[in-house]
Amino acid sequence: MSINYAILGILSYKPMTGYDLKKIIQDSPFMHWSGNNNQIYKALTELHEDGLVTNTVKHHEGSPTKKIYTITSEGLGTLKEWVLAPSEPSEIKKPFLIQLAWSKQLNSSELNMLLDEYENEVKLQLLIEQRNNQDSKFIPDRTPLESTIWSFINDNIRRTYENELKWLEDLRSAIIDLPNENDKTEMDYSKVTIPEEKNSSSMKYVVNNRNELSYVYFNDSETKLETERNILDIITALAENNTRFVLLDFETLSKDFLDPRKGLISSMLQKFTMYQIKSAIVIEDRNYVSRKFRDSIVESEIHDVLRLFTNITDAEEWLLKTKKKEGL
Repeated sequence: MSINYAILGILSYKPMTGYDLKKIIQDSPFMHWSGNNNQIYKALTELHEDGLVTNTVKHHEGSPTKKIYTITSEGLGTLKEWVLAPSEPSEIKKPFLIQLAWSKQLNSSELNMLLDEYENEVKLQLLIEQRNNQDSKFIPDRTPLESTIWSFINDNIRRTYENELKWLEDLRSAIIDLPNENDKTEMDYSKVTIPEEKNSSSMKYVVNNRNELSYVYFNDSETKLETERNILDIITALAENNTRFVLLDFETLSKDFLDPRKGLISSMLQKFTMYQIKSAIVIEDRNYVSRKFRDSIVESEIHDVLRLFTNITDAEEWLLKTKKKEGL
């Protein structure tokens, strides 16, 4: 399916800017495109050249110029023709299944670890979907028929995650008593190939509400961010408290997290970007972190994913400003 049809569908509700379209596509649980500017503006150019949309430029004093796109009658006809066309076969793209297919070299503990990590990811996705009310964000006044259809679209996604959890449960039951030759090999050679696990206790946090801003604040130095599991703890805490804003005190960051070579900071930024999480780290003196660490978050600062601040007040002001800017 081309992104062009998704754009036509969104514009069939009302005229919008390219930025508005990007936000809707990016927030949607079923419009699978990334919503990046290049992809969207390329599609808008094609639609405009084909006469399926028009655009008007609006100038506002003190604000950037905006280009508003409107669907044409030809665009509506093309959209209806596509909606009535036979749907494309569903594609199954699950990297986890490829990992699982070649798991024959894992012992039982490693296999359980693989299943646990995937199960946690699915539970997190389900939790976010259950708290996601995006279906009414850009069109709050749908007809009863439209509202019901969109409700069932979100229900389809929710059931997909629930079915995945049931499938994992069935898989565990099916293999629990099956012999694993890799367990025998390890017993024979007295080897332990399972990576040593660090303390992966859940990080403690508080929820703060400041001037229309609700954010999760991690400031307990006893529970540090030192594993991939802790990154998921943060995302889960945000989902449970229905916010996408997090503030991390410097004292909660482990040495491994502050070392870009360990990969934890890049993993966190990747996940935060995926879930549109806005984060801030409060550190009194930036000299406490290495130049390599600061360099590793330069791009995230440009895209408002993570920023460093010397005090909580400035961090809160930035998070609130970002909330208003992004409409989160």
